[in-house]
Amino acid sequence: MAKELIFSLSGTDYAAAPVKLDRKKIYGWSALVATDKNGEVCSSAYLSPDDALIIPSGGLKQATVDDTGRWVDKAALKAYDNDGNELILYPSSFDAPIPLTQTVTTEQFLDNDWEAVYQIVNDELAAAVGEAIYKFDFNYRESTNHNDGYLINTPSGLFLFAGDPQPFELVSLAEQTTIDENEEVIEEIDELDFSMF
Repeated sequence: MAKELIFSLSGTDYAAAPVKLDRKKIYGWSALVATDKNGEVCSSAYLSPDDALIIPSGGLKQATVDDTGRWVDKAALKAYDNDGNELILYPSSFDAPIPLTQTVTTEQFLDNDWEAVYQIVNDELAAAVGEAIYKFDFNYRESTNHNDGYLINTPSGLFLFAGDPQPFELVSLAEQTTIDENEEVIEEIDELDFSMF
């Protein structure tokens, strides 16, 4: 069963499992399939640097090792900033209820660079959200940074948008000009100098 987010709004908790939307689900996709002369599907493989081994797909993995070449578990790693201070780990949004207390305008919602969009299927939550747009801290998994999450109703249903604010500065409005129709336009005709041809 998919993990559920718990949204807390006006003293009531609503549970829903987010379904991530991706381009393949929306637009579909095409794939190029290589076959041999008998029509059998080919699989990819890698050749080792010394040309001694053929490594089938899935046979290579990345690993983190220490200075002595020993395997290091990712859970043991810590993140630090440029000054050497350990970075705080933000908990996953699945670990505790998400309080919906802050609403934003449509303009504030649109001034973001979106990283992910999730469909939220819960009719009671959708009714409680109504036409408001709620903002909250969102972190799909525990990490050193988090996104701003927005819960918004659309004609297609309730969606959670996750992204980062991108303030778009407006330099100036286009300057308007007026044309005086009564002003006589005088065309200046330069005399041709045929000696330059």
